[in-house]
Amino acid sequence: MKGLDMMFSHKEEYALNKLLPEYVSLYHIDLNSGKYEILRIASNTNARLIAEQVQSIPAFDEYTQQYAEAFILKEEREEFLDWHLCKNMKKRLLENEKITYHYHSVSKEGKDSYYEAYAVKENVDKSKFYIFLGYRNIDSILYKEKAIQEKLQRALDETRLSNEIISSIAKTYQYISRIDIEADWFEEVSNRDRVHMKFLKGGCVSQGNKKICKDVVAEEYQEAFLKFTDLSTLPERMKKEETIAMEYRMKDGNWHKLRFIEKKRDKNGKLTHVLCAIRSVSDAKKKEQMLISQVAEAKKDAALKARFLSNMSHDIRTPLNGIMGMLDQANHYPDNLEMQQKFRDKMMESSKYLLSLVNNILEMNKLEAEEYTDKEISFNLADVLKQANTERQILAEKKNVSYIVDWENSDLTYVNLSGNPVYLERLLAAVSDNAVKFTNPGGCVKVWCKQKKADNEHVLCEFGCADNGIGMSEEFIGHAFEMFSQENQTSRTQYEGSGLGLSIAKKIVGYLGGKIELESRKGVGTTVIMTVPFRIGITAPFEKRTVHEGISLEGKRALVAEDNELNMEIVKFMLEDHGIIVDCAEDGLEAVKKFEENEPGYYDVIYMDIMMPNMNGWDATRKIRSMQRPDAGTIPIIAMSANAFAEDIINSRISGMNRHIAKPLDAESVLNVFKECINISENKEKNK
Repeated sequence: MKGLDMMFSHKEEYALNKLLPEYVSLYHIDLNSGKYEILRIASNTNARLIAEQVQSIPAFDEYTQQYAEAFILKEEREEFLDWHLCKNMKKRLLENEKITYHYHSVSKEGKDSYYEAYAVKENVDKSKFYIFLGYRNIDSILYKEKAIQEKLQRALDETRLSNEIISSIAKTYQYISRIDIEADWFEEVSNRDRVHMKFLKGGCVSQGNKKICKDVVAEEYQEAFLKFTDLSTLPERMKKEETIAMEYRMKDGNWHKLRFIEKKRDKNGKLTHVLCAIRSVSDAKKKEQMLISQVAEAKKDAALKARFLSNMSHDIRTPLNGIMGMLDQANHYPDNLEMQQKFRDKMMESSKYLLSLVNNILEMNKLEAEEYTDKEISFNLADVLKQANTERQILAEKKNVSYIVDWENSDLTYVNLSGNPVYLERLLAAVSDNAVKFTNPGGCVKVWCKQKKADNEHVLCEFGCADNGIGMSEEFIGHAFEMFSQENQTSRTQYEGSGLGLSIAKKIVGYLGGKIELESRKGVGTTVIMTVPFRIGITAPFEKRTVHEGISLEGKRALVAEDNELNMEIVKFMLEDHGIIVDCAEDGLEAVKKFEENEPGYYDVIYMDIMMPNMNGWDATRKIRSMQRPDAGTIPIIAMSANAFAEDIINSRISGMNRHIAKPLDAESVLNVFKECINISENKEKNK
């Protein structure tokens, strides 16, 4: 320290001695020449290692270069050297009395330390530019500051997270405000829906609530709204609650949910401040109302089905009771042929009603399950009308009801159409069946068909059915198409019916892309109008079909494919009883083989069951139709199946079958379809 005596006064020396222990190293440097003098270097420092290794370095720039390469990280080295260059320190000190620089030093053992370089001017003239450059360790300062910064950062992160949570919660509400209960004052926090919530940003709560209530709250909720938002009772209502809420409807139809949330209480626990949060619950309310509606519908359906099951129990047991009763009576008259025939006729009548009932139930179940076969088939409209009306005419005749097919109103410009004839026939049958059932003996049912309008590809057909039966009340008309509906229970004892006819018609007409309208008056009658669009096929003139009752089947040969032995026996008897020669096949594979083994024209007809082992009826029909022989495409193939749904009949048509008759079979149907096929074949031959 002797060199210092020459440069400083006694006071200056004293001050310097006090400061030196804080600095681990101190240099006296001439920035013009770069020469330097080490005034102090503490032991166990990186600077001491450099000073001991390179004692003869003449310039300070080279000295700092050695230090930087040994103890400064590579990525920080350039900045360190730039600051320590003598020319750069001189430039900065020309503008400032002192300069400082913080840097990071790493020892050979990898220990990190942080230092502050502090330079001040000492003696400056034209030839010399002396400075003092000292270094002190600032680890304790830096680490303390770093700890403070980390603490502040954690606090900042926690605040940011809290704000994010609050912001996320706030997004569920369109409006939030702070309320001072005692002051009756509010201040808006956020409003994300100013279009529907045109509120002031602050003001008196009680006055604002009255205005809002009058302007936007639906009248039936205004009293409840004012009572809920009354601040004078709020502390008591929320004495043990952190939050309370109410839902109310707005005049524009939207629903809101207003919630008060505890914000602050006084030292006695009395609520003094709350948050008011409002959000739209219109979507939730719509879903709630929809669920309520669905529950009501489900209850209604359950009630209808319960009534239906009760009715079906009556309707099924009644014909079963008749059948069993007639069998019991028949046993008492074993030798009386007249009585035996009477019993059989009544049993057959009860059986047919029971079959019709089962068919309707199964058909409605299919339609309710939306199992609709959407396939277009070419068909002759006159044939469909004839098929639909013939059975209804027989039913009406037995009931002594006049059944009129109004051909004068049946203007059929387009007869050959493309669409779904099976569903069309079911539609017409459902409506006309209903008309016959609910028309008293001596009454009249009239049906017709009109083609309303057409373009180059489509035609709109109108099908009508009018009766002078029991009719419906104006109140019941709105429920006429509902499942299992009948206007009153007394009609069930007088008229046959399951309450499914019009329901089936409504479903089918919807599937066909049409519409159905109903007019009715109690005691006067009912008129049903159905309009259905079809695609136009090849135009052909309308011809009234000739009857085929005179056609003889004596000597005709039939191939019957049926895997059930009892059913085979029944069909064989029906055919042979009318002089038809019958060959039997146990499945579709055997039927194909027998047809193939016999010469063309050997068989006049094939009766084909559908569900058979080895090969089903549809596949057997396709196989026969694909054979290279003259009768493969012309021989009538008639489906016999316990499956009588529309899709089964359509699949039969698609496979190449001419007709589809449903089991249980009756001789009249079995023989009539054969005669129809012969009649059609003969007409084609005549028209060639």
